[in-house]
Amino acid sequence: MEHNKKVRLVDGFKIRNTLDPEFCVLHRGGTAINRPFKRFYIPPNEYWLDYRYKDELDFLMRADKVKPPKRRKTYTSWREHIKEAVCLPPPIPEFVVSRRRRGRNIIVMINGAIVRQYIDPEFVLGGHDLAYSYIPHNEIWLDSAIDPKEVPFILLHEVVERDLMFHGKSYDNAHDYSTVAEKEMRRNKLKCRYPLDDEYPWRKLTIAEIIREYYYE
Repeated sequence: MEHNKKVRLVDGFKIRNTLDPEFCVLHRGGTAINRPFKRFYIPPNEYWLDYRYKDELDFLMRADKVKPPKRRKTYTSWREHIKEAVCLPPPIPEFVVSRRRRGRNIIVMINGAIVRQYIDPEFVLGGHDLAYSYIPHNEIWLDSAIDPKEVPFILLHEVVERDLMFHGKSYDNAHDYSTVAEKEMRRNKLKCRYPLDDEYPWRKLTIAEIIREYYYE
């Protein structure tokens, strides 16, 4: 049963550097391939929560437990359903932490907890105006909870994705391209290695030992 799952705090930065660059904030284990945020590498009786977001646990769990509408047609419609179920009513507190210009884009550091609670429970790490209708023109938002060491990689992802969408690619295809660019930058700048890379450092560890590497507790 889902309510029997244990919540584990994990190092999301380490997971994105060595296993899954698309690990976001909260994921659960399981084998339901039609649930977008299930992760097969997470033990089936666990939730993994990036420790940097531990203060949001109650809200994130509430959002995760919203049941999908019976006539759900798209993931976008599911997001709207979650928003209607858990978001707080206006007025929205101030959530902009800082802003700076980068070429034609404006990079805005935001309080992600406020954005999730009042605007979009599914906003994680970063986003931009061509992907999210609530983000103003030419703006790229980054969650201020991100480890400062990781900001350049999340920013690259959003810049590449937005540029590709600006030139006509769909969000889905642009997202895949930007994930590849992000992984390449992580490999080059941080010497990150993933399970299929020749220099993957944990090849001699058992699955249980690798999982323990990610636990933050």
